[in-house]
Amino acid sequence: MLKCKSLLLHYSTMEQPLHIKYHLKVPNQYIKKLSLELRHQGVLQKHPPSPSLVLAFDCKMAERPPIRCRLAWQEEVGAPQELRSPLDPKQVDVVQPLQIDAGWLPVYQFERRRVDSIVSFVSSPEKEESQKIPFLQNICDLCYNSKRHGPPQGLDLFCQRYGLAENIKVLLEEEPRNKLRTAVRWNAMLAIAELSAVERALEGKEASLLQACFSSVFLLPPEEKMQDMARYLFLKTMEAMDNMLQALVLGSSASRVSELLQNIFQMLLTFTTSERECVQERAVGRIEKMSSALFRHPTLASCARYLRTSERTDIVLVFIEAMRDTSIFDKKRATDLLDMVMEFPDFWLADLPKIMRCIHKNLDSINTAPARQSVASLLLLMADRRPGKVLTTLLRIAPPGDRTALDMWDMMISTPRPLKKILKNLRKRLLVIDSMFPAGVISGSESPDMARKIQSLLPQVVGLLDHSNTDVKRRVLTFFCSVMGHLKREEARPTVEQLEEKLLPLFDDESSQLRELSICLFRERVQSVMVHDKKRIKSYVHRALLPLFFRLSDQSNNVAKAAREALLGAAELLKWKQLRHLVRTQQTWRIGESLLEQNRSRAQELLSQSLPYLRDAQASLREAAVRFIGLAARPLRDRREEEKLAEICSALRPLETDSKSFVRSLAAQTIVILSSPREQPRSRWALQALCCWRR
Repeated sequence: MLKCKSLLLHYSTMEQPLHIKYHLKVPNQYIKKLSLELRHQGVLQKHPPSPSLVLAFDCKMAERPPIRCRLAWQEEVGAPQELRSPLDPKQVDVVQPLQIDAGWLPVYQFERRRVDSIVSFVSSPEKEESQKIPFLQNICDLCYNSKRHGPPQGLDLFCQRYGLAENIKVLLEEEPRNKLRTAVRWNAMLAIAELSAVERALEGKEASLLQACFSSVFLLPPEEKMQDMARYLFLKTMEAMDNMLQALVLGSSASRVSELLQNIFQMLLTFTTSERECVQERAVGRIEKMSSALFRHPTLASCARYLRTSERTDIVLVFIEAMRDTSIFDKKRATDLLDMVMEFPDFWLADLPKIMRCIHKNLDSINTAPARQSVASLLLLMADRRPGKVLTTLLRIAPPGDRTALDMWDMMISTPRPLKKILKNLRKRLLVIDSMFPAGVISGSESPDMARKIQSLLPQVVGLLDHSNTDVKRRVLTFFCSVMGHLKREEARPTVEQLEEKLLPLFDDESSQLRELSICLFRERVQSVMVHDKKRIKSYVHRALLPLFFRLSDQSNNVAKAAREALLGAAELLKWKQLRHLVRTQQTWRIGESLLEQNRSRAQELLSQSLPYLRDAQASLREAAVRFIGLAARPLRDRREEEKLAEICSALRPLETDSKSFVRSLAAQTIVILSSPREQPRSRWALQALCCWRR
């Protein structure tokens, strides 16, 4: 006979493990038959992954006749009737449930000492300090050796039954935050890493364990304040933590890896905002290790896709901020991190506007050469990959004259390829330009190198001076004022020729800023004229003289000053010494006379050109226009051209009711003079009296 002392059946799909102990006397030849029948019924399989059935037989030979074994759960689950058989009371000693203990573990026969030690530690109400590290080491050895002897069947239930994860968490929380004196933290990380390979052993407990791990280690004092042994333990603990984080991800099921990754990075990002620099550095270091592993580890790489866009972007922002001069984070490591980001741009550079804003915010504080070069490389990469988004973002975040934006522009257009793409997208944007243009471009145009690089854009920008929006025209003129000073004369020629017809009407714009900017740009135009182009430009300058003369009387001091400087430049170009002298000595009343004397052949043209100024909004310009018309119409009176004189007097008459008394008086006096017949030549004194009459 064969005496079966123990039959253990563990059906792992049940909510509670089922353990049934039989004390049977079964003939040897029926043991094989029983196994075959159980396998036939689907209860036992050759290599069952899950559910599993474990049969343990401790048998001795006996002489009793065979019987068929009736399983205790057959009546409940509808087991096949052919397995049922009345039991002979003489053949069955007892049938009773097996109590949950460590003895049922398949690995128990190999790891009895460790299993018993773990159970003893967990069951003890008082945890002795000397037993903490052995407890953690026993967990590591038990998990490791279980894998060596095949699938760790039942180990997950053992871990849950005895709360191994909860006990590790308690040990971490009990460790003092102000010192590192034992290897408990180190061994705790190792134990968690081993438990992560046991299916369901940590399920639902990862977040609390991670929080305990990070808090227990990150909040320790700075390394420089640790003694040699403590520093060694700290470094080994950090190394074990990095391995533990990777092991957690690798051991997580596909359905939970996304949540786990998000928990890990969210917690780490929280610690990067700590007021303590050592805490920040430790958290950033873990982010670095995990981020790098997500792409360099052959298995972890498949998990990277589960990380959300917002978390990827936040990680990139942490890397950028780590490069600040004030950051205690190693700049070489920070540049390596950005290099890793640039190696996988599709993954990391998802929220480009947010990254651009972070660079703009921190660039002034990033001054070390390697760090700045790394940021420049990142900007170049983004500009090359998504020039339209880069351009739009920078235009929106950069106020006019922003120095940081200038640096960013310089970085992005330092090589031809991204420059070409940016200009192409900028041209497209100009077709639907709005009032913000060109805030960012203006900033960049102040750089000589950049001004030359973007010169191909200038012809398109000229057309914006026809825009109805005053702010757009102001920004465009500011842009050109910045660019023209840095372009070589040969480079400037094609663009300024297009500007000529656009500038003159702006001399008389309602906006004082537009008047000033357009006059300043005219001066730049005059100064940029090359020798072989002077003949052509002189006719253009002649048409600008009278508007500039009237703007000497502009109520805006800035406009008047700009007009004076522009007139001086024109006098030098035309080589009119008298005009140059009068402008320098500010003899405004004689400049009009000089213009008429130098342009006798154009007197009629000047007279017609001055008539619109009689309707100018500024009284000072209306007054200047009346005086000039009085001088310019004198030859008509000498030649008795009555019809033309009548037209001029008709244009002057509305001013007889002008809101300003000095304008009314001057207009009435001029009409009387021009209307009366001339009996004799007027003396020079009378001419000077007309020019010098003041309110």
